[in-house]
Amino acid sequence: MAMHTPPWEELPADVLRIVFSRVACRADRQVMAGVCGAWRRAVKVKVATGQPPRPRQLPCLLRPNGGDSSVCCLLCSGGHGISVVHAAHLPQQPVDARHARFFGSHDGSWAFLASAQTSGHVLQKFGTDTIIPLPDFMDVQGGESSSIVHLAATLSHQPGHASCLVAAIVKTYPIDVMSLRAVAFWRMDHGTMASELHRTEIEAMEPEDIIFHKGVLLVLTQQENLLAWIPEYTDEGRGVEMHGPEHRACGKPRIYNELAVQSRYLVESQNCLLLIVRYREGHPTSSTQELKIFHLVELEIPDENGIMMTRYNWVELFSLFGEMIFLGRGCSRSYNVSNYPGFTEGVYFLDDGSFYHADLLSHDAADQKYTCSDNGRWVNLQVDRCFPPEQSCSCSPPIWVLP
Repeated sequence: MAMHTPPWEELPADVLRIVFSRVACRADRQVMAGVCGAWRRAVKVKVATGQPPRPRQLPCLLRPNGGDSSVCCLLCSGGHGISVVHAAHLPQQPVDARHARFFGSHDGSWAFLASAQTSGHVLQKFGTDTIIPLPDFMDVQGGESSSIVHLAATLSHQPGHASCLVAAIVKTYPIDVMSLRAVAFWRMDHGTMASELHRTEIEAMEPEDIIFHKGVLLVLTQQENLLAWIPEYTDEGRGVEMHGPEHRACGKPRIYNELAVQSRYLVESQNCLLLIVRYREGHPTSSTQELKIFHLVELEIPDENGIMMTRYNWVELFSLFGEMIFLGRGCSRSYNVSNYPGFTEGVYFLDDGSFYHADLLSHDAADQKYTCSDNGRWVNLQVDRCFPPEQSCSCSPPIWVLP
């Protein structure tokens, strides 16, 4: 009996490429490329000039959970209803990401992870074998070396850039529940890292979030003030000195009525620095109830001697001015809704409460449970649970996969 070619294999390659260029979801594009050899060859060819560009991407919510990991795609929902869940096949080489603890992400599908939960810290690019080792030890006071656990991290530039700096919020290991979080930073340069560890002396100065903004490393403290380090590149760019920390007081501490502060984030949006605060009810295990957004105002004011001084203050905003914001320590991002038909402005958040419970890392692997249920969106002054529920993950809290 003669074999008939399925009709979909006979579609012209240029038609397939036009269709492929309009498929926004990365998982759907992978499925399309796997239909048959003809489709795979067609979509691998670079789209010709004049054909529609590929739709702009948005972050996906990765829920790591061993062999049952999943990714939630907002683009598949078109901005309406619950995001669509796809299976996530995390790489096993060169490090096994299936059982790793993720603690951040960066543009271009880069992820920060600890392959052994408290060690084996690396920066890995999904879809490739590229990994960049990160330090498991740092020098502390007295020249002694101490194990550190990374809780959040960020980059000043794309990996591979000659001036790329890494900054992280860390804790020394073994975990002491009474010890305070610290700030660490180093430079990746030709395989070597020049590092520094800044220890927190008082609880009010404990770091909450970290960001590179306009070339300056900014650390948000528990009292919503800022610590600033300014990098100075020396020796024709081969060296770097970090000047700081400069303490930037940002007004009086705010009182938030009956709600308790759950977490705080720094976000760059439309070239401005924002502070976003998540609130919950008084019980420590309650979920997100409300968000407030503030932007940083800088004023030049004379002191008592007439010398002009810069003063900082957080001023509340009541509009996002057409932005979608994704919250994540060290990796918050802002996207303009005009580039995403069907979407409206709002703030997307994920369940990262384990940041405050580093003692989880002291438990046996069998006892580790990271909550993964407090994910959603703040829109029209209310919480929208736009991600399907997932009660807990044994390996890691969720993270964003940034396009």
